[in-house]
Amino acid sequence: MSVPFSTHWHWLRAAFRYYWRAQTRYDVHSPFLAAWLKAVLEDEREYYAFDEIEIIRQYWLRSPQMIDYSSDLGAGSRAGQGEKRAVKEMARWSSIDPQTGRRLFRMMQFSQPKTILELGTNLGISAMYLQRGAVAAKLYTIEGQAAVARMAQASFARMGKQYQPEIITGSFAEVLPECLPRIEKLDVVWLDGDHREAATIAYFEQILPFLHPGSVVAVGDIYWSEGMEKAWEVLKNHPSVTLSVDLFDFGVLFFREEQQEKEHFTLIPYHYKPWRLGFF
Repeated sequence: MSVPFSTHWHWLRAAFRYYWRAQTRYDVHSPFLAAWLKAVLEDEREYYAFDEIEIIRQYWLRSPQMIDYSSDLGAGSRAGQGEKRAVKEMARWSSIDPQTGRRLFRMMQFSQPKTILELGTNLGISAMYLQRGAVAAKLYTIEGQAAVARMAQASFARMGKQYQPEIITGSFAEVLPECLPRIEKLDVVWLDGDHREAATIAYFEQILPFLHPGSVVAVGDIYWSEGMEKAWEVLKNHPSVTLSVDLFDFGVLFFREEQQEKEHFTLIPYHYKPWRLGFF
């Protein structure tokens, strides 16, 4: 599927603005955020889980299957439109990239959550990174399309019996009112299934009562569109958010009571901006 030029242009402008603003770990003075950055953004260690998950991705990238996609519950997809979509295109365009997956994995290692909620399962790539990063956590993942949920279940089956997220099928609007009280307390939320401004804000407001000071909410594709950029601005400025981090591919919201002043950071690995070290 070809991506409209306007989409490319928006992404390029957003990437330039992000890079221009971005700071590195040498601009961070908070001990908590410095430790988080070291663990999530600067850690370059490899794990067996990465290869195992990418093998499953490659399986879907080679798939000749077409899948029924009778309704699109979000803002559309770069994998195509209509009732039939190629699975390999979904794997290529709708699944998170390896870098984002590894950062989610390391975020889970750092946070060690007991409960994780994912909005937007797709083929299960992001759920696998989340689950393998926090093997003891109970992961709930919501997918609006039953046919896609079955394919995600096939992904999880390849990962092994010990890593089995619970897939809940249905639209977020239908499922969340029943799902949230059952989970009761959310440690981590990965919000990546509906890239519409109003919907993103509404789902955040819906999960807010189930968060606690140690919770972390990660929002995918914050530069997907002008609408998502506006949604990110609303979320990071929400009164309950005490610290936010913009990593370009996604944004992270913290609710730490010990954070006395609200702060926002746009961050990039230090080797992408070596002159900030003062060597040049």
